[in-house]
Amino acid sequence: MKVIIAGATGYIGQEILSQCIAHSSITSIVALTRRDLNIKNDKLRTYLMKDEDFLSYSDPKLKEELKGASACVWSIGLRPSQAGNDKSTRVISLDYLAAAATNIADIASTSAPGGKMRFVYISGAGVERDQNKSLWYMGNFRRLRGESENVLLRHAEANPGVFEAYIMRPGLVPSTQGTLRDRLWDLFPSVRINLLARAMIDIALNGNKVTTIENQTINEWA
Repeated sequence: MKVIIAGATGYIGQEILSQCIAHSSITSIVALTRRDLNIKNDKLRTYLMKDEDFLSYSDPKLKEELKGASACVWSIGLRPSQAGNDKSTRVISLDYLAAAATNIADIASTSAPGGKMRFVYISGAGVERDQNKSLWYMGNFRRLRGESENVLLRHAEANPGVFEAYIMRPGLVPSTQGTLRDRLWDLFPSVRINLLARAMIDIALNGNKVTTIENQTINEWA
């Protein structure tokens, strides 16, 4: 199976990439990234993305790389501390995602086995899809993530049989190293990074009955 990973240089993206390389059912990986991964593996191909690539996917070389993929795991996103209430935040958080849902599915599904694209997106706990709801804390960030979820769900609803959207809602994501930060994060709703990546890859390969997967469910993943 061919899988696309967007955000493979990030904290969670690196773990997803590592597990995809080790997974016997994944035969080909395309990493969409701004900088070289400096990883050599027979499964892996890296496409260095420009800003316009994240919005148009018009480059013939990029289209060729995406052909035949059956799943996309999307780990591009800003942390609450990075996100503001400005245009660049919306472009990265919302516009990139909307363009990917439309273009990657159109390019890949025409040549993928079964003609279907599974899109697995990392959102977060406490996200709000109701854009009119008043929120006490991190309101702009939570609504923006909720708007992004709405984009994916609407695209899936409009394209049944071709596009499936799955939304992961982890709490905090500690590493497996047992650092002081990890131990502090364990005191709150959280899921270990390796378990989150494993659940996302499993859904990318096999789908899931439930499209929104909350923190507790991720922790209980078999």
